[in-house]
This record gives sequence, structure tokens and C-alpha cells, in this order.
Amino acid sequence: MKPYRIINHTADVGLKVNGLTLKELFENAAKGMFAIISGTEKDEDVKPVIRRGVEIREDAVALEELMVRWLSELLYLFNKENILFDDFKVLELNGCGVAGEAYGEKINPERKSLQTEIKAVTFHGLKIQKNSKDFSCNIIFDV
Repeated sequence: MKPYRIINHTADVGLKVNGLTLKELFENAAKGMFAIISGTEKDEDVKPVIRRGVEIREDAVALEELMVRWLSELLYLFNKENILFDDFKVLELNGCGVAGEAYGEKINPERKSLQTEIKAVTFHGLKIQKNSKDFSCNIIFDV
């Protein structure tokens, strides 16, 4: 099972994401989003020298909303701090929030050119599904 697959969507781009656990689904969604941004699935040039904690707390929120908020926060950190993330760890995930870490490094334009600008994570068609052995979802990004 591949962790994610980039899919075409009318004027946008999306991911088909898989994970054995919900935590892995969230981690793989983040990896896929940054693969779209960087243009590579695993960027060997990105060193995990910067760690950023991500924590979203809400009462009784749907998993789909947590997914959008998780990815949106990572996208915000990428844009605000100019950090290209390449590795992710979800430490806690429940109906009240998600907490995790992202690892990467500052973007060096002389060494790395980015492929796709993602403007936003959307709710379009987003449904997290529990399958017989794993979890999956499709995520569409506004580009």
C-alpha cells in the first residue's frame, strides 16, 4: 500500500491517502501535501534540522475538520517561516484535537525550486473512511 498518490482534479490537485492507523493517515497526508509543493516524493535534500510542534484543540470535532486544520497549519508554517517540511509525527489524535511535529529546513532558493503553490486545503469531497485493514481519504488542494 502506497502512503499516498497524487490525483488530478479540475484546475486543482489532490491526494488519495492511505494509512494503517489514523495517525499514519494524517502523517501521510502531510507528506503528500509537501510532495506536491516540492515536486518530489521524498526529498533527500531536505534535512530535518528544524522541528515545529503543531497542536489543534477543538471540542468534539469531526476527523475531516481536524485533517483540514492539521494540513492548513502546516501550510501556514511553511508560508510564514519559509520551512520545507519533509517528515511528520502525529503524537496525539482524538475527537478533541491533533498534536504532532513537523521536521524540515529553511528553503534555499539556490538549491531548491518549488513546483506547486498550494493556496488552501479544501473540504471538497473529504471523507475519512475506515476500511477492513486501514484508513483512507481523498484531499483536494486549491492551487
